[in-house]
Amino acid sequence: MVIEPEEGKRIYLSAEGQQVIERQLEAFRKKFGRYPGPDDPVFFDPDENKPVPLSDEEYEHAVIAAMSQASLDPALIYAFKRTDTMVTESNKHLLTKKELRQWNDAINEYHRKVEAGQVI
Repeated sequence: MVIEPEEGKRIYLSAEGQQVIERQLEAFRKKFGRYPGPDDPVFFDPDENKPVPLSDEEYEHAVIAAMSQASLDPALIYAFKRTDTMVTESNKHLLTKKELRQWNDAINEYHRKVEAGQVI
């Protein structure tokens, strides 16, 4: 799935990412009786009567919850929390070497913590 949020900008989604967006689109439709338009937030405040974007903190929590519901590998969720990035085969070529290194470091950190018995 390819999303084009701004002219000339594309976001490539993995199958898991696509599931997350599809769930959000369906939640929007159930809440507001329609699918979101181009100016509507996909991640919206469910307590509001009109489509209002979530705060940055609420957005991060919503994305992480959606990732968990989509049964994403916990290492990927951990890396997302650490880097604010979601790396997939479809988008990794778009990242800088530094961003990719940070992602891989976060994945490795997760596995080290699990092996050490640290609760994550």
